Amino acid sequence: MPSVLRGECKEPGGKLVAVALQLGRTSDGRPCLDSCRIDGDFFIDYRSDGRTSDGLLTALESAMMKMRLPLDPDYARTTLDAVMDRHDAERILGISSPSLVTAMTRALPSEQVRSGNADMAAVPEGSLTDTDSGRRGCEADDADTGLDEALRRWAELDLTVVKDRPRDPAMQMAMDQALAESVADGTQPPTLRIWQWSAPAVVLGRFQSLANEVHPDRARKSGFTVVRRCTGGGAMFVEPDRVITYSLYVPASFVRGLDPIRSYRLCDLWLIRALRAQGIEAGWEGLNDIASPRGKMGGASQRRFPGRGGGPGGLLHHVTLSYSIDAELMVRILNTSQEKISDKAVQSAKSRVDPIGRQTGLGRMALVNGILRTLTTLAGSVSMGEPGHGLEERAARLAEERYLRPGWTGVIE
Repeated sequence: MPSVLRGECKEPGGKLVAVALQLGRTSDGRPCLDSCRIDGDFFIDYRSDGRTSDGLLTALESAMMKMRLPLDPDYARTTLDAVMDRHDAERILGISSPSLVTAMTRALPSEQVRSGNADMAAVPEGSLTDTDSGRRGCEADDADTGLDEALRRWAELDLTVVKDRPRDPAMQMAMDQALAESVADGTQPPTLRIWQWSAPAVVLGRFQSLANEVHPDRARKSGFTVVRRCTGGGAMFVEPDRVITYSLYVPASFVRGLDPIRSYRLCDLWLIRALRAQGIEAGWEGLNDIASPRGKMGGASQRRFPGRGGGPGGLLHHVTLSYSIDAELMVRILNTSQEKISDKAVQSAKSRVDPIGRQTGLGRMALVNGILRTLTTLAGSVSMGEPGHGLEERAARLAEERYLRPGWTGVIE
C-alpha cells in the first residue's frame, strides 16, 4: 500500500478537488486516517472581510481525519456539509461535499469504504453553487452580468491604467498583492495593470499541489520558474511573448452584493466587449474561463482584501489569456490529470486550448492596445499612470518574504 493515497474528483462544470490520505492504526489496531490534505484548482471566497485564513479547509481536513473506517459516504457528506455551514464567512467555489467524498473514496482501498453510493455517479442538483450557470464561449452574453447594473458600476469607476515594465515571476506575484492591498487601504486609485513578463513561468493556484500540477525538473530544464500566486484556480503556463495578462484592482464596493459568477463577469465585461470589437469570438464559460466556441482562451481568478486603517477593502481580479502557445511544451511541463478534463469534449489539455491569435492578424501588443481603447467607452474616466509611491519597495519585500521562498511555492507539495 502506498504511503500517500490520492483520489481526485471533478464535477461537471466545476473544479478539480483532490484528497491525499495516509492510513494509520488506532491503539487497538484498527485502520484509521493518519493524515488528510485537500488540494485542487477551486476557489475560496472570503465573504466578510477578505481575510486570508484557511480556516474552512483546515476544518474540512480535521473533520475527515475524525471519520471512522470503513468510510460511510453518506455520513461523510452530511458531516462536511455541516462544516461548510458553520464556516459561513468563507465559501468554497467549484467543489462540494459530494466531490470531496468521492475523492476520498477513490483514494481509499475498496475494503475501507462501505458499500453503497460511494462514487458520485451524478451531480446532485444544485450542488455546484454559483458555478453551474456558465455557458460555453459565445453563447454567454452580456445579459448574464446584469448589464444595466454592470454598466452603471463601470461608469462610476475612475481607472488608472498601468502598462507595466517587464518583471520576473515572483515580483509579478508580489506586485499583484501590493497593488491590491493599496487599493483596499485607499492609498491607490482603482487600477488596471497590463503585465509584461521577463521570464517563462508556471504559476500555481493557491490551493494546488506542486507535484501533481507541474513537472518541476522539466520546467527548470526548459527555463521556466515555478511560483505560487495568492488566488485560487488552476496553473498558468506563461511564455512571455505568447500571453496577455492583466490585473484589475478595485474597491470592494465595485462588486458589493454580487455572487461570485456575476463578480467575475462584471470584472471581465470590458475584456469580452473589447475582444468582440476586434472581431474575436469570446465569451464566458463556467465560473472563471474566457472561451471561444472552440476552446478555452484564458482564465480569471479573484481574491478579496480587507481595508486597513479605515480603507474601503478591495478586490484583485487577474486574467491570463493565451495569444499563441507551444502546446507540446505545455503538456510536457504541466501535469494535467485526465480527471481535470473529464467533463470537457476533448481528449487532452492540448486540444482544449484555443489561442486568441488564431482569430486575428494583429500582433500581441497591437491587440493589447486595441482592447485597452474599449475601457474609455465603459469607465467613468481612464488615465495612464504608474504604481503609487512606495509600491515597488513594498512588492520587493513581499517577494523576499513570500513569493521567492521554496516554502511558499511548495506549501502544498
